[in-house]
Amino acid sequence: MKKRFFAVLLCLVMVLAMIIPASAGEAAPDYGKYSAESPLKLTLSHFAASETNQLHLLAVAFKEKVEAATDGAVQVEIVMGGQLGNDDESLQSVMAGALEMAVNNTPIMSAYYEKFQILDLPYLFKDYDHIYAFLGSDICQTLMAEFGEATGARMLCMQAVGYRNFESSKGFVHSKEDLAGIKTRCTGSSVYVNTWNTWGASAMTMAGSEVLTALQQKTIDACDNVNNVAMADGYYEFAPYISIMEYAVHFNGLTINNALFEGLTPDLQAAISTAAIEAAAERTQALQTGNQDALDKMINNEKGATVEVYELTQEEKDALAEAAASVYEDFAAKYDAQADIDAIKALGE
Repeated sequence: MKKRFFAVLLCLVMVLAMIIPASAGEAAPDYGKYSAESPLKLTLSHFAASETNQLHLLAVAFKEKVEAATDGAVQVEIVMGGQLGNDDESLQSVMAGALEMAVNNTPIMSAYYEKFQILDLPYLFKDYDHIYAFLGSDICQTLMAEFGEATGARMLCMQAVGYRNFESSKGFVHSKEDLAGIKTRCTGSSVYVNTWNTWGASAMTMAGSEVLTALQQKTIDACDNVNNVAMADGYYEFAPYISIMEYAVHFNGLTINNALFEGLTPDLQAAISTAAIEAAAERTQALQTGNQDALDKMINNEKGATVEVYELTQEEKDALAEAAASVYEDFAAKYDAQADIDAIKALGE
């Protein structure tokens, strides 16, 4: 727990070191033209329909923290349920300046900054200590900064939603042989597609909203996701064999229009950035526990479905990682990313 705390603290210190104003020692922060009487109003969009969804909870945590920290000089309006667009559409709106903020998933963001797909590489992260070390690292800050420079949407923070596991109607996964010919839905990251195809599955991409129907109609045999999403969306009813593969970590975070952010005073930039980082750190820790709770709820579900769970051994995970070596080679060659891969792996040693 101490290691996690100091990793998150380091992340906060690093960001503040970059943007803390020279006037920070003064009693009253300088928010420019904004105050409680004339606040900076930020519309924050996400596509989740449920108030218990991790996207919404991150948005709420940020709203509460930034409004309290600025004494109301910043006011956040959360618009949920995709009313302002799905994941990709809301991100495009933030880039264009038509929307101030959104909660976006890194696999979607990687379509505009492909290097973000480094986070999708199989078995890149050993455990949660490794994840927390990454979130507090230079390379995490660099990836977020490069995304903003490339797209016009600054990423304020990353939260780890959790490890991705495998939900199937065909049985458990012990090795790549068990995946031969399995039609599995995966997120549209080319790394995910390459990984599943390399393991012998038939990877299919589709919107998250279509997965449950595809499982029910047997258009797909399986899918992968973090436990809290699998539970909330009810995958277990039609894919009752859950293999705890923990093969990749799903990340998302808050984006803000970069031109808007750059036009704010350093004090206001610092307040917004700090609130985002604290919210993401808080929610990552909550999700770590919440994903185990979600697995328990799938096993003891209210629908009466029989759900079985198998946790892969370390030897089985190592064998799958070795079988996906070409995925790493392809990615490193395409994006000249070997040094970045090595840097992330080293954080887990």
